[in-house]
Amino acid sequence: MGKTDQKKQNDPAKAGTEQESEAVDGAFDLWLRCGLHQLYDTVAKEPIPEALLRMIEEDRQKKNDE
Repeated sequence: MGKTDQKKQNDPAKAGTEQESEAVDGAFDLWLRCGLHQLYDTVAKEPIPEALLRMIEEDRQKKNDE
C-alpha cells in the first residue's frame, strides 16, 4: 500500500462522501426492488404452462441418457 492509498483511507471528507454514496445506493436498491416486485410479482406467481414443464422434463431425460 502506497502513501497515497494510506492518505485516502484517513481522509474524513472522503469517508462522508462514501457514506452518502452508500445511502443513495441503498435507497436506489430499495426503490428498484419494490418497483420490480410491483411489476412482476403477479407474473412470477402464475403457474408454469404444462407444455413448458413437459419440454423441460424431456430435456432432462435427454441429458441423463447421454
